[in-house]
Order: sequence, then structure tokens, then C-alpha cells
Amino acid sequence: MFRTCVFLFLLTGCLGYSQVADPIFRRGDFAPLSDTGTLTLRLNATGFFRNNEYFNPLYKGYTLIGMHLTPVLEWKADPHVSLFGGFHLLKYSGQERLNKFLPVISLQANFNDRLSLVAGTIKGAGEHRLPESLYGTERNLNEAIEDGLQIRYESPVCFSDIWLQWDRFLERDEANQEQLTFGYSGWFTGLIGQGRQEIRFPVYVLATHRGGQIDQSDLPIQTLFHFGAGGYISLSTDHAIIQKLTAGFTGIGFRDVSPTPQLPMKSGYTVFPSVSIGGSGMEWENGFWLAKDFFAPKGDPIFWSWAFDKDSYQQ
Repeated sequence: MFRTCVFLFLLTGCLGYSQVADPIFRRGDFAPLSDTGTLTLRLNATGFFRNNEYFNPLYKGYTLIGMHLTPVLEWKADPHVSLFGGFHLLKYSGQERLNKFLPVISLQANFNDRLSLVAGTIKGAGEHRLPESLYGTERNLNEAIEDGLQIRYESPVCFSDIWLQWDRFLERDEANQEQLTFGYSGWFTGLIGQGRQEIRFPVYVLATHRGGQIDQSDLPIQTLFHFGAGGYISLSTDHAIIQKLTAGFTGIGFRDVSPTPQLPMKSGYTVFPSVSIGGSGMEWENGFWLAKDFFAPKGDPIFWSWAFDKDSYQQ
């Protein structure tokens, strides 16, 4: 039962809140409600270089260089319904083959300009706005496409994202397991002090399940739960460079509720207090990472309390 403490200095290229996935990976809004009957081509392309050469015993280093391309056609069936069809390509530099070729098919129903329902390919990865410890930034590069169901609500004072993702579909007598992810990400914002101060309260829930009843796999069933919340206060200034000061914290709990747990830890937690200075499209964040028996399979491994190497564990 040891504690892992890491002192983090984070430099990000876009304004945001503590450990929330970079807004640069968000795809933006869909066509306005009035564009009925239109056919629109949407193109998303990202080139990336990610250096994970940490050189420490907890996390084996590697480097990702490549790009992904996602062309999608949108047909506005009526003012509230859109159909999307296209594909997603991922290729790493130094390889002669495509690493991923995935279809993009989805149906989106807009109940109003704030509430929407998506079935098929959902808004995933950085669109969920989860902390990097729960949902690693690298998922924007190699796991950008997610399929399932999603309900989103977004306004100037509230954001809510509820989704169910099918990571892996299971067919009868397969030697693999079904894999599902359920998540909720939300925050509530309010202004105080004549509008120059902003308070924000994020809430997170993430559950991953691996199992099934019609498979031929001998692997054990695994179900992991994560739940978190936090609070932040920001002060806007008239300074030309330092335009915003933010302070707050995020706390996340972890629990393994599998029938026969296989992980060395059964429950844990993490607390991340931080302060940040932002302005001119940049943000500098300084935080203290405190964790005890923390593990999140979809988060960045550098935040884990244990290192996993095949079937061995290291704390």
C-alpha cells in the first residue's frame, strides 16, 4: 500500500480546465438546423508526433509518428435529423500498410440546439472532455473512432455527455470477450463577482466491462468503475498576457467489482490539486499528483500506481 506522488508541470496549447483533454481534438458543431436537404463533405485530418520516451521503470517508452484522415458526408434529412457516412484511416510513419481502416456511419437527432442523440459512430475521445488520467490524450490519435449510443447536452453553463461504447462486439463461440464502456462527463458553471470570476464543478463516471456469455474464452470477467468530481475557480484579468488565473482540484475513485478480481489493487483513488495561468491561446498548469492504488485502463499509463508488463506487476 504505497503512494505514488508525481509533481507535474503541464504545458498545453489551448485554454481548458485541469487535465481535461485538449480542445484541439474536438470536431466542432454539425450543420445548422436550417440546412435541410443539404449534402456536406466534412474532412478531419491530423498529423501527429508523440514522444513517450520517459526512460523509467514504470512506463516503457515509445514514439508515435503518423496521421489519420476522416472524410465524412452529411445528409440533412430534415431540420432535426442528420445521416453521416464515411471512413477513417490511420497510418504510422515507417510502415508500408494502413494501420486502421474503419467505417464511419451514424444517425444524429437534434431535439434542439443543445440536446442531441447519436447512434453509430459517436463523438469520442477528446469530445468526452474527461481527465487525461481517465481517458488518455493518445486516444485522439489511435482510438479516435468510437461506436455506440450517446446523449449530449451543451450550453454556456452546462455540459453533459452520456455514452455507451461497444469496444468489441462478440459473436457466438468466439475465443474473445465482449468489451463495453459506459461513461458520463459533465460540468456546471456559474459566474460570481460581477462576472469576472467563474466557478466550475466537473463530474465523471467511467465503467469498463470485459466478459460475455456466448464466448469460448477462458479469460475472467472484469468490471472496473471510476467516479470523480472536482471544483475550480477562475479569475479574469485585464492583463494583456495573463488573462485568466485558475485554481482547483479533481478527485477520482477506482474500484474493481469483478466476480474474480485479477488486478493487484481492488480499489484506489487519486487527487490532483492545480493552479494555472492562461492567456493568448496558451496555458501553463502546475499541479501535484497524489495517487494510491490507482488504475484506469483507458487513461494515460503514466498516471497508474502500478506498472504492467505482460503478466507481472510493479508498484
